[in-house]
Amino acid sequence: MVNFKYFVISIALFQCTFIFSQTNVQSKATSSSQPKEQKQSLLEAHSNLMKKNDSFVTATREKIFSQELGPFNLIIDSLEQTVLKLVKKYKRSSEEIDSKTLDSLLNETTFKHKRYRLLYPNNYHRFANFKKNAAVSSDYFENVMKGSFDDPSLVQFKEYKRCMNYYFDILSAGKYKFSHLEYVPLKRLDNRYDAIAELEAHQSVKDFFIKEHFTSNIWTFRVEAFDYAFARALEDVKNEEYVKEIKDTYKMGKNRRKDASEIKVYKTVDDITLTAHIFYPENHDKSQAKPAHLFFNGGGWAIGLPEWSYGVCKSAAKEGRVAIAFDYRLRNIYGTDVKASVSDALSAIAWVRENAKELGIKPNKILADGFSAGAHLALVSSMIENREDFGVMSKYSSKPNAIILGSCPYDIAGRDVYNVPYNTKTISPMYLLKENLPPIIAFHGENDDMVEFSEFEKFRDAIQKTKNSFTWRSYAGAGHFYFDGGRPEDSDERRKLTEEFLLKNGFKMK
Repeated sequence: MVNFKYFVISIALFQCTFIFSQTNVQSKATSSSQPKEQKQSLLEAHSNLMKKNDSFVTATREKIFSQELGPFNLIIDSLEQTVLKLVKKYKRSSEEIDSKTLDSLLNETTFKHKRYRLLYPNNYHRFANFKKNAAVSSDYFENVMKGSFDDPSLVQFKEYKRCMNYYFDILSAGKYKFSHLEYVPLKRLDNRYDAIAELEAHQSVKDFFIKEHFTSNIWTFRVEAFDYAFARALEDVKNEEYVKEIKDTYKMGKNRRKDASEIKVYKTVDDITLTAHIFYPENHDKSQAKPAHLFFNGGGWAIGLPEWSYGVCKSAAKEGRVAIAFDYRLRNIYGTDVKASVSDALSAIAWVRENAKELGIKPNKILADGFSAGAHLALVSSMIENREDFGVMSKYSSKPNAIILGSCPYDIAGRDVYNVPYNTKTISPMYLLKENLPPIIAFHGENDDMVEFSEFEKFRDAIQKTKNSFTWRSYAGAGHFYFDGGRPEDSDERRKLTEEFLLKNGFKMK
């Protein structure tokens, strides 16, 4: 635990230093600037201070969120006061800045810091290694958000919307809302809709956030996941413009699938229908079998959809491969854990081989490609022998013939923190490593803060002690998504190495 005395001193120094610099800017503005320039000076000073506070919280989040509630509140209060004092000083010294601007900045400040407070129990649990919950009251979140639901004008403010959306995410976690939210085993998408619809709030506020529920999340989840909410929204929403926007969004979610050559059901489990989104090469003659390129999207086994892979599917089809993006069970839709996602990946690859003739695919040329959680599925599918434990009974193999990995999690043992009834080492590549794996090419950013680079290094060192074919590159400065800190030339190298890998293993013609 951090020494709170010295941490508060550092906060105070941070506060005084920044207020001094901002006051100098403000004094110059109010003494010599025109009203428009004064307003612009305030807007810039407020934005800079909010960003500085946010950077401070991000950089020291473990120290801040591992505090007990009293010290934590003092820290957030101190940060909030730096911003409020700045705005109030401008207000006192300039009659030319309109009240609407001042109210806007005060609202943005209030909800920015309310969001920090909402984050507290979840992050406290995280930094306590998932073993201890924060000592807060049962109505902690409701108290933080008290008085936030009855003013429709608030929906214009960015920080209000961010704060409210996170509040709905918390409510969607049900009995787990005081725990770290990443691995909550519930159907959270439907829960989130219920949280909005059942909120004691002004109807206009509820209408707005129901509309936002669709327009924001449609890019994250398969359209079928909105069936429940769509049926309810047509009754719950009173704003006709929002109703039209919801209908248009839902329709778009269905229409965007027209890019695929065809969509087939590859698995039905627990009344859940899972689909394969297929892209054929131009003028594909199914009697002339082609290699298959299978894509598994990322999203932490909780979010994501096959449509994320449509762009790379089109590229693979242009190069002469039958490309298929797979739907699989996700935690936030179905309340399932990683094992269910693994089961679906095993089923998907076996399904491709079983239907190879119908698809015009070479059953011995199956390439599994994935990013992040999808990369885990591609890799682990080549390692599992006891498919029956995953409910997969197919006589066709689930082992791909080659694998491409991007930002792959290699050691997921212990990541399911909500008492899963099995040993997660059984789905963790680090513990399943063996000989005779398919050839693999892997890429990883050295600044990845979602899948630590050390995890990649550990797997890389282990697999290189085997006789397996393992090609890899890591990128200094690059984060989880490569482009966040990576160099432009890195993508050119990945493209070149991938092409060489495809040629070498018979998935691309010269």
